Amino acid sequence: MGVDVLLTTTTVDKPRRNHYVEKLVEQGAFGEPGAGLESVAAGGLHSVLIDETGTIWTCGTNDNAELGRTTVTIAERKTTVEVDEATSLPFHVPVPIQSLRDEGFRAVKVVAGDCINVALDEHGQLRAWGTYRTSDGELGFSPAIRKQFKPSSIPALSGIPIAAVAAGDNHILFLSISGEVYSAGSSEYMQLGRRVLKRHQLKGTVPERVILQSRSRRALVVGAGADHSFAVDEDGTPWGWGLNGHGQTGTGVGSERNENRIVPAPVPVIGLSKAELGGATVVQIAGGSQHTLFLTSDGRVHACGKSEDGQLGISDDKDALAERYPDGFVPEPVLVPFPDGDDPIVAVACGTHNNLAITKGGAMYAWGRDTIGQVGTGTEGVDVRTPTIVVRKEGGSWSAKAVSCGGQHSLALLQKKA
Repeated sequence: MGVDVLLTTTTVDKPRRNHYVEKLVEQGAFGEPGAGLESVAAGGLHSVLIDETGTIWTCGTNDNAELGRTTVTIAERKTTVEVDEATSLPFHVPVPIQSLRDEGFRAVKVVAGDCINVALDEHGQLRAWGTYRTSDGELGFSPAIRKQFKPSSIPALSGIPIAAVAAGDNHILFLSISGEVYSAGSSEYMQLGRRVLKRHQLKGTVPERVILQSRSRRALVVGAGADHSFAVDEDGTPWGWGLNGHGQTGTGVGSERNENRIVPAPVPVIGLSKAELGGATVVQIAGGSQHTLFLTSDGRVHACGKSEDGQLGISDDKDALAERYPDGFVPEPVLVPFPDGDDPIVAVACGTHNNLAITKGGAMYAWGRDTIGQVGTGTEGVDVRTPTIVVRKEGGSWSAKAVSCGGQHSLALLQKKA
């Protein structure tokens, strides 16, 4: 059964229902009458949605081909507005990617970075669009293409069925069904797990395999933060690499003055092996700009990285936290406490400095830096230092089913309770 309402926290400090999407549900635009959305992904300044038919819809800015379709600027009431070239609908309205519809591509998963997007279908095939960037500006989509407006396959992964994908700000991780990890995009902070010379940066946009210390070691999970990467191997050991200036890889102390500021190749994450978790394993990893969340199979969440603005959710006592971690970051994963310990967490999402989590019972929590309402707790401008309820398990009309955080906005899929 699909989810019928898209909830957004964009320019308001509390979640707001997307009434345009509700109209599309009523019109049967997502499949049969009443069919809704299956998945959402929030990018830097854009959003990607998947409906029950596997059709991908996009909205937001399109300066770097983020929408997977062409838009044009037209004059309207003494100003200009960007609209979809085919439908003339404005950029903030979700529009399907018709080229994917025409080829019969049924998406089951999509991930969004700053300006890069990758979709996965039920057969393990990929389509990608947008572009990668570095701190110096635009990098490109591939060695031959600067911006990819129409979703395309990835030649380097042709013939390799993919089981999962994860997106950082400007890099992508691909997990094959045989357990091999590949990476592509910006290599500025070694987030690809391999060295790419600056004068040959575009070579990083071609996926290559990441070795978890041994070519025989296979992975079951991949995850990413803004400039850091992760994989969990078949023995339940998580591995991290990339930017570690605030301990966000969970592999040990990092700082501007320490050689571990960048972890150039996969290293085991501290304290989260299967044995150390008492038989549980890490099943999802999500990261923000300078922090990371690890979700385990028993519904617990661990966090590491920058802690000054409440990103980790581990304490509402700022002074005590600063005394315990004087550098302002936590270099090894620690347990995040939630108000209801009997309702396990089933999914997490990280924005730049904020987070969302949903529970088995359909509750949704939020915490972190709330600069423009992206936390959604009605506390814009005030840090939310511990997980705070946004959607309740008991009472209320809605149950949370999926969440995603972008650069400056958050998305959640809610379903009406019976």
